[in-house]
Amino acid sequence: MRIISRLAFGIFVALFFTFNAYAFKIKICYEDKEQPPYYMGTTNQVLADKPGVAVEIVQMLEGMIEGLKIELIRAPWPRCTAYLGKNYVDGIFNASYKKKRLKIGWYPTIDGNLSGPVDISRRIATISYSLYKLKYNKIDWDGKKFINADGIVGAPRGYSIVDDLKSKGLIVQEAPSTKMNLDKLIFKRVVAVALQDVTGEGFLKSAPTKYKDIVKVNPPLVTKPYYLMLSHKLAGQHPILANKIWDSIKIIRETKLEEIVMKYN
Repeated sequence: MRIISRLAFGIFVALFFTFNAYAFKIKICYEDKEQPPYYMGTTNQVLADKPGVAVEIVQMLEGMIEGLKIELIRAPWPRCTAYLGKNYVDGIFNASYKKKRLKIGWYPTIDGNLSGPVDISRRIATISYSLYKLKYNKIDWDGKKFINADGIVGAPRGYSIVDDLKSKGLIVQEAPSTKMNLDKLIFKRVVAVALQDVTGEGFLKSAPTKYKDIVKVNPPLVTKPYYLMLSHKLAGQHPILANKIWDSIKIIRETKLEEIVMKYN
């Protein structure tokens, strides 16, 4: 019996350490469309070289938190959010704050409650949206209201800017990619498109001849903080780990961001 007890104890210890070796393996999803410099390449593959600023920040979490292993996957953004809501993945980025997203996961909060004030200091990035139009279109934005906004405005499918535009009375048509939105603008299927500045500027610079008639309207429509959202399962079962992840995001952004961004200039 003593031998059996020792054997059982040995198996328990082995299983305990085996479990803990993989206890912090998490899966994180981000969009399969390019959003330079935050993530690069329109592909379902995680690029080995220069994957993007936000991607590198998330990858650095492994070096900040002992025992943490991260598996990154790429998918269309609506699928990433659906995966999070079903706990198929443990996190998604870059996610701006939308109250209705509290149904699918957690943002870092000041008081540690799901619906508490969001802790902006633990954001992963800050990104602006702007309106892009053909230079001869009359639609405009003065910082508070739209002018001559007659027609359909394009926007990325599933992005928070869609609700922002609709709340201002605009008719919005969503498209799955920035290229498709810009092509619809060129072919006059929409009067303007709302895009994240980093992405919009990247596309205009990549094909200056093709997009020569497109201009950005100033000021920006809105500027938002973006976060690494975590699943209800992870935040609920491992709140200490969840907060370590968000705290580490803050430290990396404050100490390493400039160094990371330099690679993409």
